[in-house]
Amino acid sequence: MNNRTWYRWGGLALLGVLLSPWALAVSTKFWSSATFEDFSRGNFSGVSLSREGAITLAPQLKEIFSTDQALIWTAARDQRGNIYLGTGHSGKVFRLGPDLNGSVLFEAPEPDVFALAVDKDNQVFVGTSPDGKIYKVDASGKGTEFFDPQAKYIWAMTFAPDGTLYVGTGDRGKIYRVRTNGQGELFYDTHQGHIMSLATTPNSDLIAGSEPNGLLYRFTSSGKASVLYDAPLAEIHRVAVAADGSIYISAMGGSEDSRIGLPPAQSPGGPSPLQTTTSITVRAAQEPGITPGEPGGGGGQGDQRRPNNSASEQPGGGNPFAFPSGASRFGEGRGIKSALYRISPDGTVETLWNSPRENAFDLLPSDNKILFSTDDKGRIYELTPDHRVSLLTQTDQEETTRLFPYGDFVLATTANLGKVFRVGTQPADTGFYESEVHDTGGIASWGKIRWTVDLPSGTTLELLTRSGNSGRPDPTWSDWSSPYRQQLGEQINSPSARYIQWKTVFHSAGSRSPVLQEVTVAYLPRNHAPVVTELKVTPRGDKNSLGNPSGGAAALAFSGNASAARAFPGYASSLRPAAQRGFDITWLANDPDQDELSYALYFRGDGEGEWKLLQGDLKQNYFQLDSDALPDGKYRLKIIASDAGVNPVEMAKTAEMMSAPFLVDNAPPEVKMIEAKRTGNSATARFRGFDRTSVLTRAEYALDAEVPVQLLSDDGIIDSQEESFTIVLKQLDSKEHLLTLRVYDSAGNMGVGKAVWPASSAANGK
Repeated sequence: MNNRTWYRWGGLALLGVLLSPWALAVSTKFWSSATFEDFSRGNFSGVSLSREGAITLAPQLKEIFSTDQALIWTAARDQRGNIYLGTGHSGKVFRLGPDLNGSVLFEAPEPDVFALAVDKDNQVFVGTSPDGKIYKVDASGKGTEFFDPQAKYIWAMTFAPDGTLYVGTGDRGKIYRVRTNGQGELFYDTHQGHIMSLATTPNSDLIAGSEPNGLLYRFTSSGKASVLYDAPLAEIHRVAVAADGSIYISAMGGSEDSRIGLPPAQSPGGPSPLQTTTSITVRAAQEPGITPGEPGGGGGQGDQRRPNNSASEQPGGGNPFAFPSGASRFGEGRGIKSALYRISPDGTVETLWNSPRENAFDLLPSDNKILFSTDDKGRIYELTPDHRVSLLTQTDQEETTRLFPYGDFVLATTANLGKVFRVGTQPADTGFYESEVHDTGGIASWGKIRWTVDLPSGTTLELLTRSGNSGRPDPTWSDWSSPYRQQLGEQINSPSARYIQWKTVFHSAGSRSPVLQEVTVAYLPRNHAPVVTELKVTPRGDKNSLGNPSGGAAALAFSGNASAARAFPGYASSLRPAAQRGFDITWLANDPDQDELSYALYFRGDGEGEWKLLQGDLKQNYFQLDSDALPDGKYRLKIIASDAGVNPVEMAKTAEMMSAPFLVDNAPPEVKMIEAKRTGNSATARFRGFDRTSVLTRAEYALDAEVPVQLLSDDGIIDSQEESFTIVLKQLDSKEHLLTLRVYDSAGNMGVGKAVWPASSAANGK
């Protein structure tokens, strides 16, 4: 079993341990990078990434020219080996000679040059925008107006073998045909918004791509029009014709909502109706997983020249590497930002690649492979006939806009900034790869780093790490470590931190390159203390209490009638049996590591120095305390949360919180009658209420056990441990009457006092 296989099986076994209920929260964790998806999240400089998830040195990439302009939109070359570059936003056209030294050839009045074409006599034609024209520019850089299509945009130009110039325009989607003498005419009105791309086939057919309906047209040399493909994306951005007659297209952006209705087709050269033919066969590729989009990565800003980008992008949704095998005609475009298609000579359409995150700007069929470029760090990919995509290299510009062959090399142009790069055939002498930043979730101690690499003779690979506590590397991070040497495992010497990143530096030997296949970092997260956020003590009977509510701690039983109970709900509630007196204690706690917590509850009375254990080893977050468990007085509670049950003793953490003071009061108030007198049909009674522990809060009286009446103290508010009460009743009959006074304290205890008014004759001494 090789090292890589051992790592994979070891990782699976470890995963089983981590998912086990007996797993400790501080178990060693492993961060492994071994797949295309893993590695694609990192930063590449001079290295390539294969579909199988192997990193090697990339072909030599050399910047050969900078326009000092923001963007290179288009490029063309003549038969002498000169290269012409159309730029924005200063309307400049540059010429690079065979030695690849360049200078400004022509500067147009309009700000952007989206289209260039060179005829068989090496004359350069420049299409400008907006509201632009086509200029003919001679070798000295002198430009003269050649044709004005009266269009806002000139997106594409191409020459037919007979020297006719075809021009694709917007924003009315017309194609113009221009003779060698500059006389032009409308060739075809697609009734689309824009004609974005043009190309000619070996048999002189014209191919055109539109926006916003994503239609790919073919026009035969005899002038017959047909739709080759109705793409599920809005824009046919680039068209390339291979030697075998296959047509490759890059499409991007949009959804069915952006499509416009089409009127009857018009024949080339005039408005007469023409019956078009459509040949569409959709065949999804058979191998899934060909999209190399960077999960979670941020691509460039997209094609800044596109007039309408209504792409339906779904960040984070679904598998970014899978494309819809067997997808429906309209379903394929949903959530897809860009795609590559091949239309074979028999009309079969095949999806080669798609991505929910990257736009494919250009494609270059070459031998048995296709190169294509995107707006994700200016990446250049290689696509093989079996649909395997490899990241060949990246320019680190926002977009790589054009690819074209130049001898044994490929030249790539970019946007932001507008530069020209040469992609070689031999691996670079050196290159490096930086992993994504890994977040361990908290301060972690590092273990060993292991890697799997093939080192052909003479090649070397260095692996380094750095760490820090900010989400992005900055000056607060540690320096890169010295290189690690032990492939089977070497202790990481970067400081303990929350974040870690590794880097590999590749060195070639001739045409040989190291091949990195896997890197694994071991780390031990530090245990985090629990957090207690709330501790509440609620007298039982309170509406926020866990216990059953009651009308009071002890209810006075009345023999009143049912009609009184219906008329006075408060009176009816006093007839219910009282719940057991006490307190409901609840708390809230959590653990950042999701550890299972246990709790210990302590109490301490006023004037006491030490905490006493009330209950230990609690698993739930509540406790019920009976009122008679403690003597009357004022107390506080303390809860201690611990994760010791799932951590080694030396790493266990606790957290605690103390409650607000609460009162235990089991004794009822004392109620003493001070005076009771009666004069005629009026009667007066005076009482004193007193409680040794808590304040009085409420009082009520009842005459002869009838409906109770709420009563205020003599000072107008019941809020003290001692209060006086005076009850005056008038219009009493001459019979004897019983007056009952109930006084309640803040703990719900009730004290009762009484006064008896004798009959009137007895009161008068008769």
